[in-house]
Amino acid sequence: MSNYCKFIDPNLTQGEDNIIFRARIIWRDIATWIRAYLVYVHFESDPKLQEMTINKLMSLPVQFGNMIRLFFGDAVADEYTDILTNYIGLLIHVIHALKIGDVNAVNELTDQLMQNANQRADFLSKINPFWQKNELEGLINTFTNMTIHEAETFFSGDYENNLRIFDRLLAHTSIMGDYAAQGVMNYLKYSA
Repeated sequence: MSNYCKFIDPNLTQGEDNIIFRARIIWRDIATWIRAYLVYVHFESDPKLQEMTINKLMSLPVQFGNMIRLFFGDAVADEYTDILTNYIGLLIHVIHALKIGDVNAVNELTDQLMQNANQRADFLSKINPFWQKNELEGLINTFTNMTIHEAETFFSGDYENNLRIFDRLLAHTSIMGDYAAQGVMNYLKYSA
C-alpha cells in the first residue's frame, strides 16, 4: 500500500491543517481505546472504568462526524456518526462474546461488522470522490479482522502474538489515517 499523505499543502489554513491531523489519528484513537477496553474486560476491572472507556469510545464517532460536518453538512455527518457508532458498539459486543466463548455470537457479530464496514465504505465514497469504495472496504475490513484477532489472542493468553498484532494494528491505523487525510486534502484542494 502506498503512503497516501505525501505532502502538506502550504496553502492550507491552520484550521484545515488541524482537520487533516485529526483525520490521520482518529483510527489510532479507536484502536487504542478498544485495546484499553479489552484489557479492562479481560482483567475484570472496575465496571465504572469499563463504562468510562465505553463512553470515550462512543465519543470518537461524534468527533469524526463533527470533522466531516464542516465539508458535507449536518445530515451526512449525523448519518455517518450513527453508522460508526454502531460499528464501535459491535466491536464491544464481540469482545464480550469472545470473553465468554460464544462462537455463534462472535460469528454473527463479525458478519454484522463486515456489513457495517461495507456500508461505511459505500457511504464515504459517495460523499467524497477522493475516497474509493474498494480501498475503504479493504482498510476497514483489515482493521476489523485485526481487532478481532487481537481480542482472540488476548483472551487465549497468547500475549506475545497479541502484542505483535496490536503493533501491526497501530501501523495499519496510520495507513487508514493517511488515506482519510489525503482524501480530505484533495477534497479541499479540488473542490474550492
